[in-house]
Amino acid sequence: MALLSPEDIKKLDNACDELSKDENVRHVGVINELGRLVAGGFKKGKTPLIEEEKISMTYMQMQLDFKMRKELDDVLGPIDYIASRRTKQLIISVPIGDNLVLISAEPNADDKKIIKRAEELFDDITITTI
Repeated sequence: MALLSPEDIKKLDNACDELSKDENVRHVGVINELGRLVAGGFKKGKTPLIEEEKISMTYMQMQLDFKMRKELDDVLGPIDYIASRRTKQLIISVPIGDNLVLISAEPNADDKKIIKRAEELFDDITITTI
């Protein structure tokens, strides 16, 4: 597993903060290949909808789901993003290297707008590993 440099984590944190400015966004975090949060998190004042102890399990689940879907990359092409809309939350995963940008937003949020902004913010970040 590749470790992110402190400079990369700062860049990712800044991009997470910028995307969090959208009023409908509740959480923007970068999840590493082991499913651990390495940058970002919940917006100040926003309470998670799931219990605290289930959050890390959810991160691992999202990374596992992404890895399973990647097995079809050679046939279908690489994943641009994964979005699921639930009655209480919109959840979006955008790959950045082996990491995932995990975004949760209000269910009425404009998913296409959020995805476009996430791609603008995160696509320009070049990750170096240590």
